[in-house]
Amino acid sequence: MLHTKKRGGLTKVATGIQGFDDITGGGLPEDRTTLVMGGPGSGKTVFALQTLVTGASRGEPGILVTFQESPRQLIEDAAAFGWNLGELEKDKLVILDARIRPSALKSIELYLTGMLAGIKLVSGEVGARRIVFDSLDALLSLLGDRTAERHEMFRVRDWLLEADLTAIVTAQVENDDPFTSQRHSFMQFMADCVVNLQHHPGKSTSSRSLRVLKYRGSGFAEDEFPVRIGGSGLEVGHHSGVALVRSSARTIQQELDEAKGQLRDRLESLNRQVEIKKTELEFLLKTGAKRLRKVRNTRAMQTMKPRRAGSKRRAAS
Repeated sequence: MLHTKKRGGLTKVATGIQGFDDITGGGLPEDRTTLVMGGPGSGKTVFALQTLVTGASRGEPGILVTFQESPRQLIEDAAAFGWNLGELEKDKLVILDARIRPSALKSIELYLTGMLAGIKLVSGEVGARRIVFDSLDALLSLLGDRTAERHEMFRVRDWLLEADLTAIVTAQVENDDPFTSQRHSFMQFMADCVVNLQHHPGKSTSSRSLRVLKYRGSGFAEDEFPVRIGGSGLEVGHHSGVALVRSSARTIQQELDEAKGQLRDRLESLNRQVEIKKTELEFLLKTGAKRLRKVRNTRAMQTMKPRRAGSKRRAAS
């Protein structure tokens, strides 16, 4: 298992996606939720599958919950990248078919409740560490109500927090624009990490790209990177580390600014303490001077009294 622990206690798990683990400084946040969104053909499911296969190969069993594609189709597609999901299903991977027909469903809320309860049992049996909800938005769209969608997304989020699983939720975005949908905006708000994949079809060739939009508790390279779907899965180009250098420079600058702020606060505190000590010293000096004058006056009075008595006796004689 390849885990990297960052400042602040955040642990990351490797995805096995060439280039992606570099631009994020280690991969995805462990035991937290990552939203992977994009248009058709952008590579969302490949990203999720590759992360599960990587985890399984390193002793971290996983669960794939599919809401759109059939398990058979996923197994066939995975074989094109050399991933034998059928072999992994023996003890390292569970594929759950969660596709539903709207006409056969009376209550999505009840369906989701039963589904989460079933996943919990399966997770305990296989000792799952990673989970993927592939095309969760396909289920939520059947609700037809934004308030109900948010309620169910909160329920899934709370379930994931209690389950302590490293989760990926994939969602389709029309026109490769993640900001046009209220549903996806709310999903971004709930997720700890947000990855946006884009597919740019052309007349003769097409291109793909990836950008990390959000990574709570961690720095990351904010540039848009080219993506290639090769024979072994997704490959993310990172421009020979230039973006990483820029990201590191931004992080260092932020740390310097924070250190400067802390130093200013410390200096202000020390100045206040110095002023207080100066005031105390002035008070002590004034008080000491008064006491010294009083002592001198007392001694002078005591010295003068015998002289006066002796002069009186000489006058009488």
